[in-house]
Amino acid sequence: MQWTEEHSVFIPEIDDEHRVLFQLCQDLRHAVLAGEAEDRLEFLAGRLANRAAAHFQHEEREMRASRYASWSWHEHQHQTARGLVVALCDSIRGHGTDSVFEALEALTGWMLEHVTVADRMLGAHLRNHERERLAS
Repeated sequence: MQWTEEHSVFIPEIDDEHRVLFQLCQDLRHAVLAGEAEDRLEFLAGRLANRAAAHFQHEEREMRASRYASWSWHEHQHQTARGLVVALCDSIRGHGTDSVFEALEALTGWMLEHVTVADRMLGAHLRNHERERLAS
């Protein structure tokens, strides 16, 4: 899973955060494939969890500040992802490689869909909101 321009929401700060999240997922995947120790996997998953939480908080602040009409729906999606991150972290603790890969696949699948649909909608809203703010 690699971030490409196809994943852009055209909000530089959000795109940068997405790049980091995609890279952290890749790092964790590579660590699992390399047979890294459980404590290393927990460290990487913790970094992913922290960055995801910060990213979701950032988007949610932007949605509230711009009065995004789909805020509740979007925030509900973030709650789903928070659950997937918890499941990923739980899967690392003694459950084996297959369990970690399943949890990571669920999270990365969610991320790809979320970025290309929900976050693109949010990006369009934020760009329009900024245009309206500058025009007034």
